[in-house]
This record gives sequence, structure tokens and C-alpha cells, in this order.
Amino acid sequence: MSTPQLDVYGFPAADPKATSASPFTTKIECLLRLAGLPYRMHVVTNPGKTPRGKLPYLEDGTMTVSDSEHIVAHLKAARGVDLDVSLTPLERAQSHALQRMIEERLYWIIVYSRWIDPANDGAVYEQFFGSLPPVLRGLIYRSALKTTKAALHHQGLGRHTADEIYAFAARDLEAISQTLGDKPFLFGDAPTLADVVAFASLTNMLRPDFKTALRGLVEVRPNLVAYETRMGALYEDGASIRSSSQ
Repeated sequence: MSTPQLDVYGFPAADPKATSASPFTTKIECLLRLAGLPYRMHVVTNPGKTPRGKLPYLEDGTMTVSDSEHIVAHLKAARGVDLDVSLTPLERAQSHALQRMIEERLYWIIVYSRWIDPANDGAVYEQFFGSLPPVLRGLIYRSALKTTKAALHHQGLGRHTADEIYAFAARDLEAISQTLGDKPFLFGDAPTLADVVAFASLTNMLRPDFKTALRGLVEVRPNLVAYETRMGALYEDGASIRSSSQ
């Protein structure tokens, strides 16, 4: 019996070598590329029509898996993908803590920097909604902005000032920088799942299409800039295993 096709549904990227503006979509694409698992990418612009109302999600044969963390667990169980196989129990615990910091706080700071920070006024509108018909673009954008503001407020980050929010980011980025040190990757000479998660956020912070204070906070840490470039080269090297549904 042949192995089922892997189909990934996520926010779009301009081309196979580019990263998605969604850290979580980038995370899954990067993991599949490092694992050498061919996949087909499906561009989705309306997460409201997905199985759980969020992106990315994965179809592996007849099985549908939503949420990037569940996708990682599925790929480990069903396809044997485990970038952390060489880590010690202590390193696995440290990796888990790093991932939670990045995905549960830094992610929301990325969201704030794009949607709320006045420096990015109009960037989200063009990046995420520019391809929609003009009659729908403004309506959907305003609805999404209202939802995003509410989510940031309920999460707690939206209750802080901009200076406080970017101070949080600086501390988190310094933690990643100190963990990395002068090593090629966070836990040594080979990339692990923590590297996939860190790269997905760092490359989004360094995107030139969003004017954000986060970019400067990364750029003052040269080891993070070099690290993002190193991971980016691995990501681009895996572009050939991605096919497109379009």
C-alpha cells in the first residue's frame, strides 16, 4: 500500500522558497522540509472555513489534523518525524519551555506589531486582504481587526503599552540569543523542533514588508540574524519537495 499524500493548508507564501506570513504555517513547512517529506501546499485565505477555524491544518490520507502542535505530534507518530531524537531529557524540557515562550508570547507580540502598531498602518490590509475584491476587502479587514484587538485584550498583551510590549519581546529574544550563543543551532550542531519554531517567528520578524520594532530587536543580536539566515538556507533547500495545488 502506498503512503498517502501529505496536504498542508495554510496562509499563502509568494513562492515555494518564501516563508508564509504565518509563523505556524512556516513551522509546519519547515518541519516537513527538514524531514524530507514531500507535501502539497494549499493556499487558504479564510480560516473561518477550515475544520477548526484555524490554520494550518494537515490532511494525511483520510485523517485531518488541525493545530500545528497536533500536526507535529501526528507526524512523529505516523511518519516517524522526530528532530529531537538526540536531545537529553533536560534538553527536551528546555526546548519545550522555549517553544512555549515563542508561541504563547512572542507570537502575540508579532500580531500586535502588525495589526495595532501605527508604524504598520495599511501593511496588514495589503498583505492579507489585497487580493480580495474591493467591495469585500474593507469589510473583512475591519471585522478581522476588531476580532484581533479583542483577542489581544483577552490574551492580556493588549492591555499593555507599546513600550511594555516591546520590552517583553526584547527579554524573550535575549533568552533565545543566550541559548543559541555561538552554536549553529539551539541545542548543538543539528536543528531540532525548537529551531523550527524559533526560525518561523524570527523570519517573520525580519520580513521587509512589515515595518516593526521587532525587526530592530532581532538585528541588534547578530547571532540571531546569522541563525535566521542559516535556517533560511535549509528552508530554501527543501523547496523542491513542495508542490502546489494551484
